[in-house]
Amino acid sequence: MDMAVEIRTGFDEAERTRVGELYWTAFRRKLGPAFADDVTGREFITAAMRPDRLLTARVGGEVLGVCGLQYGARGAFDPAWPDTRRRLGPVATARLLLVLGVLARRPEPDTLVLDGICVSPEHRGAGIGSRLLAACTDHARRHGLRSVRLTVVDTNPRAEALYRRVGFTTVDSGSMGVLRGIYGFDGYTTLRRGVTGRGDT
Repeated sequence: MDMAVEIRTGFDEAERTRVGELYWTAFRRKLGPAFADDVTGREFITAAMRPDRLLTARVGGEVLGVCGLQYGARGAFDPAWPDTRRRLGPVATARLLLVLGVLARRPEPDTLVLDGICVSPEHRGAGIGSRLLAACTDHARRHGLRSVRLTVVDTNPRAEALYRRVGFTTVDSGSMGVLRGIYGFDGYTTLRRGVTGRGDT
């Protein structure tokens, strides 16, 4: 299926709910333990999204794919923690910080870290993910970064196959150990793709 896909940085405020829904649908199994219920998790993720650290893919004006970006100390999500503590209470906020802390991606010099990439379920396999990944590499190049890094879990072999097909290679791997039952996966693999001014390596 050949679709005209538009990739750009950010989203309009009117699209925030749609973007949040895509992200939460893709990652709720992994992020869900941080929240008391599905509604709270979706609302938190949606409110915390930073438009300047998200690439969005559109077809016919509809957002069908999202990719979070992290470089330096800033990522795709920037929660207002004082407001979160007032709304959720200290115990729920502590649980949130603990659960999300385990999943946090370490910043790395000269590297664009992908903070979750997802495509609408009914449009997977149509090339949107590949185009988002190419846009991430272009974004890294424009910002003078040397590589793009991401982590994929063992329950998502289809995504890992895509990453390897477009040139990502393994740099690390690990296991969640006793936490596997909480997050819904055991193994994870970190992959990297180099960026140069003359093309990808």
